[in-house]
Amino acid sequence: MFRTKNRYILLVAMFAIAISVCGANFAQAFYQSPQIPLFKTPLRGVGPGGIPVALPDATPAPVTGVTHYTIGIDEYTDQIATGLGPTTLRGYSPLLALGEGPSPRRHLGGIIVAEKGSPLQITFRNSLPAGQHIIPSDLTIMGANLGNNRTATHLHGGHVPWISDGGPHDWFDGGQGSSFLNNILNPGAAANEAEYYYPNDQSARFMWYHDHAFGITRINAYAGIATAYIIRDNFERSLRTLGLPDFIENGGREIPLVVQDKIFVGPNISAADPTWGLFSKVSAPGSLWYAHIYERNRWKMAGNAAGGSVKNPAPPDPSVIPEFFGDTMLVNGTTFPEATVEARRYRLRVLNACNARFLNLQLFIDDGSPNGITLNAAGNPANAPFVDGAQGLPAVLQIGTEGGFLPKPVKVPTNLPVNPVTLAGSMLLAPAERSDIIIDFSRYAGKNVILYNDAPAPFPMGDQRNDYFPGFNAKGNPVNGLTVPGNGPNTRVLMRFKVVAATSPDTPLAIKTSTDFTPGIDPLAMPPAVRTRRLTLNESYDNYGRLIQMLGTDVALTPSSGFGRPYMTMPTEETTDGATEIWEIYNTTGDTHPIHFHLVNVQLMNRQPFQVQSLFANGTANFTGPAVLPASNEQGWKETVRMNPGEITRVIMRFALPKITGPGPLYPLITTGANSVKDIINGNPPPSPRTGGSEYVWHCHILEHEEHDMMRPLVVY
Repeated sequence: MFRTKNRYILLVAMFAIAISVCGANFAQAFYQSPQIPLFKTPLRGVGPGGIPVALPDATPAPVTGVTHYTIGIDEYTDQIATGLGPTTLRGYSPLLALGEGPSPRRHLGGIIVAEKGSPLQITFRNSLPAGQHIIPSDLTIMGANLGNNRTATHLHGGHVPWISDGGPHDWFDGGQGSSFLNNILNPGAAANEAEYYYPNDQSARFMWYHDHAFGITRINAYAGIATAYIIRDNFERSLRTLGLPDFIENGGREIPLVVQDKIFVGPNISAADPTWGLFSKVSAPGSLWYAHIYERNRWKMAGNAAGGSVKNPAPPDPSVIPEFFGDTMLVNGTTFPEATVEARRYRLRVLNACNARFLNLQLFIDDGSPNGITLNAAGNPANAPFVDGAQGLPAVLQIGTEGGFLPKPVKVPTNLPVNPVTLAGSMLLAPAERSDIIIDFSRYAGKNVILYNDAPAPFPMGDQRNDYFPGFNAKGNPVNGLTVPGNGPNTRVLMRFKVVAATSPDTPLAIKTSTDFTPGIDPLAMPPAVRTRRLTLNESYDNYGRLIQMLGTDVALTPSSGFGRPYMTMPTEETTDGATEIWEIYNTTGDTHPIHFHLVNVQLMNRQPFQVQSLFANGTANFTGPAVLPASNEQGWKETVRMNPGEITRVIMRFALPKITGPGPLYPLITTGANSVKDIINGNPPPSPRTGGSEYVWHCHILEHEEHDMMRPLVVY
């Protein structure tokens, strides 16, 4: 049956305040960061001294002869939390870094700047230590028992051959997953290495690459295994003559902003969370903390007796949780940073890299208070809204999303909270979504501008205990009553821009809402769809009484089991190379799910509300309103799409498999063996030994959902 949001609200954020009642020997479901001051760390830039940018090796790639990189995957420490000790992280470390020779190990390191039409190849070298992870690992999750130092790299948004997609079964750690064929591209690879080929055959865009290993994706990504990947092309270069700020690699005023939420260990960890040290090898102040006790109210709602039973045992410790929400915001890898900008035009490229937290990004003028923001009784900023110098409005110009440039730029407001009916706001970004904006600070020399977020968590209904702002609503969130103004926990204030006088004038901005970007994006026209699929988003409970999310079809597995299908059941989303399909995806849950598609970018057609109970009763959709077109800034190409509760989301996509090519005489026939089944022939890799086709996946990008168990195979023949 349908589970309504008010009945199944995610109650993850339980507080360590109850220690005195429960006793110090009881591990709490939730823990809070120490108080971390705002705006005490400069925003990390990209390049020397900041986030390392990868440089290619001196020699070309094996087999293909294309440009080659070597990137390590390591465990290291970095100073990312103001006032605390260094943080142990896992992440990418390029062999060579721009301006720094051998790469320093810094959070989010390994940014790659690629060129459209110039493929590249990467050797990823896994040097993660065996044994205990830095984040507690729940071994009841499928695949988690295969090892804590496994990794698989997924180029998120990339159009790549399946052997380089970095799917869940593509992991390696000295051993290999059941779908691993990467080293066809590098027959001489060491046991801890894997080779990935990226065609770069897409238009200019901001992508990212991150871990996707089976059973530990959520903790690997949270631990830091993620960074940015930028594709450039000539159309993007031409826009600089219209006033687009120059590229960051040229010293231009382009700023990537990677947003994350974390919780940090403080000096009280052994008392507040006694079992933490059993499941994580790091517990010094400044270490990352992640929830590992399943909140008991959630478990009891499944009908379990206290203490569990043979049929429904108590959740383990460590346990997966429904969703993780941190209390401390990071931008470009450090807590609550400040960026100094001139009173002129910039290009901001924003990535929501949180595990589960949505962002509704707004801009307000710092009012001089310790937090920079003062909330009124309704919980909205009383500050003056930011007015863009070019638009003359509290709005900025959005020019792109995950799939590159929008067909036309769109004005996006900078001061609107989330509308609970329309679920619109200002710049709304689900986990994995990106936004490319042009912003003009020219009105604010000598002032500060706050980047602010008020998206409910979980989205869209929210729980007050996941909303952190000092002094606000301490009854709903007791931590807020303990936090000194000017410090975190704070999930509303992300960072501050310190605006100084411009050193030179900008050229006039000729990019308007009427500017046609379609010559610079992948063609929007597609052949007619060969089929329409009806698919579902579902939630239920696992054998421990824990909430579990699943994808499915509109046909129940059995009359009593519902529409949800576990990841490891037989593939149902199977198609052929070149086919165009429409997917109608019915969200029967209480959450908005950011659904991410590997291999393909999609076009969002519309959303339409439906009566959920009738779908479960007879498999027929009873529409309760008309179809609604996507928002202007959701048009064009996307690969992560927000799908709201009680709505059908319709998307159209074309499944076109990319080729493996190279500059040498082997192309278009590349063979890596003596006519073996592992040959790359005419640019085509061999099929997956696990599924018999080109193996991809589609899934929710709330990482706790993806791993438990909201992911399904996508196989192209």
